[in-house]
Amino acid sequence: MRWYWNIRERVKLFQYNTRSFSLQVLKRMSVISSIIGVGLMIYYHGFELSADHKVNLLLLLKGLFLYYFFSYGVRLLYSTSFFVFLKENWLESVMLSISILDIGLYFAYDIQCIKYLFVQMGFGQDGDLYGFILQLYLFVLIFFELGKAEINFSSKKVNPAIIFIFIFGGLILIGAGLLMLPEMTRPLLLNGQMVSESMDFIDALFTSASAACVTGLMVEDTMSFFTLKGQLVILLLIKVGGLNIVAFGLFFAVFSRFGLRVRQHDIIEDIVNKVTFNSAKGFFGKILFVSLMIEAIGAFLLFFLLPESPEIQSISMRLHYAIFHAISAFNNAGISLYERGFANEVVSNNFPVLAVMSAIIFIGTLGFITILDLISIKDLRERIDKPWKKLDIGTRVGLLSNTHLLVVGTFFFLILEWGSSDMVSQNFIEKTITSLFQVVNRTAGFNSVDMSSVGLPMVMILIILMFIGGSSSSTAGGVKTSTTTLIFVSIYATITGKKNGELFGKSIPKALLLKAYVVVLFAVGNIFLWTFLLTITESKALSSGSMTFVDMVFEEISAFSTVGLSLGVTTQFSVAGKFILIVSMFIGRLGTLMLLMALSKQVKSTKYKYPDAHLMIG
Repeated sequence: MRWYWNIRERVKLFQYNTRSFSLQVLKRMSVISSIIGVGLMIYYHGFELSADHKVNLLLLLKGLFLYYFFSYGVRLLYSTSFFVFLKENWLESVMLSISILDIGLYFAYDIQCIKYLFVQMGFGQDGDLYGFILQLYLFVLIFFELGKAEINFSSKKVNPAIIFIFIFGGLILIGAGLLMLPEMTRPLLLNGQMVSESMDFIDALFTSASAACVTGLMVEDTMSFFTLKGQLVILLLIKVGGLNIVAFGLFFAVFSRFGLRVRQHDIIEDIVNKVTFNSAKGFFGKILFVSLMIEAIGAFLLFFLLPESPEIQSISMRLHYAIFHAISAFNNAGISLYERGFANEVVSNNFPVLAVMSAIIFIGTLGFITILDLISIKDLRERIDKPWKKLDIGTRVGLLSNTHLLVVGTFFFLILEWGSSDMVSQNFIEKTITSLFQVVNRTAGFNSVDMSSVGLPMVMILIILMFIGGSSSSTAGGVKTSTTTLIFVSIYATITGKKNGELFGKSIPKALLLKAYVVVLFAVGNIFLWTFLLTITESKALSSGSMTFVDMVFEEISAFSTVGLSLGVTTQFSVAGKFILIVSMFIGRLGTLMLLMALSKQVKSTKYKYPDAHLMIG
């Protein structure tokens, strides 16, 4: 047996000596193969190809697929513990095991279980299905491989807010590039012939920004203009953007191993309201799981509630509509597959659908931290055992402020629009649901009534509601309900002569109140600046009467607050006007604090104080 131990020791010594070099080479190969894989998939889906061409591309993709098996085996070989490796890479292990099982059954018994399941759901029987499944697996494996890439900024003085901004900007540009591919849009009828034309850059950029910033302003009808592939790109942009730029940044910080320093940890803690950065490591996983569960429940309900219509002719289309609208609703995106959105006569008076959509939107408005606090089993048990223990102050602010805004807004819409053409034939309960649906969409952008027919008083109220927006860490935009609450707390303290702001029996630090004022002033300044520029770029439309000043202001605030409600003038904006709206959506989605952190410089010292100044106020 001595020879066995000698060989084992030699193998271990070989592993030790070559481990670092081999894994570094493997990482570089993984990045290269991932880029090739993504490029091949974009080429496969983005351009019209012959059947033979698709077969050849699939062969190349299968070769890359085999590489990831090889990569997994090498990493397993160099792992210090077999069981620890499986635990850390359990999802990748399960996916590869399913792939091996499916391939084995196909070659041994000519059985394709996954393909059979998709066929039964009405997705067709051609080879594109197998190619889609193969590429879906490959895409997820590429995701895992890129997640292992090390990007170390610990030795560099890089503001993480700037990193996040570049990441989000890159996402929008990538989305625009994908939407410009020929296969993403439907052919147009020109001179009696169907011609495939790519989407122009500014419209593609506008659509990508609107989807990624979960705004919902669209220059083209989603269902009639985009193919299924284009709709899936939009849906992916909505999902990634809706996870919140903070969670998106945390994802890259944790899974790409940015190596953030302590000062940068503090910035992230301030945003996500966590005690330490280490406790925030599981934050992204939690919000991803919770968001997927809420969207799945919403899609399940919509699958059975969506009415029969010319758009929904099969189980697969019903499933597509249900999933798309559930994701769009929870992420407060406001993008619909129906022509004219939920103002379409098919769903505008379907009150069970409007009620479910309202519930999904409202939950998304509350914010991930509030949702996690409400559904946490540990916290629920603790509150049951200790009745005096209340919800976190941020959760109470989110629940109360959003509920009050919804109730007050619904009341005003019901009173002011009682006799409108869209509600004149409805009874009291139906009018209440219709009113509630319009107001809950102060953050989402869906509407079941013709917004151009809404009276000016209600338009003004909607502008205020859109500006306030939803809760912090939510999928909604605006200056946030917490910011508005702190402003009112500060005003009340000033009027009553109190030295400190108080809320729910707790003192609010002055630094927090100052942040709230900065956020509001920064938002107002941005809206004023972009509106001023729009009056220049859209001067012809304003002078001709095709667009009023109120229409333009409403559109700008809707863009900055990432709402998506429109008075029907989105398509009338010039190229320069669309670009201004894109910038507004981008800034609004990033959040004021994120931008201020990116622009701010670190102060060398704050341990000094000048003599107090006295100025007249008012």
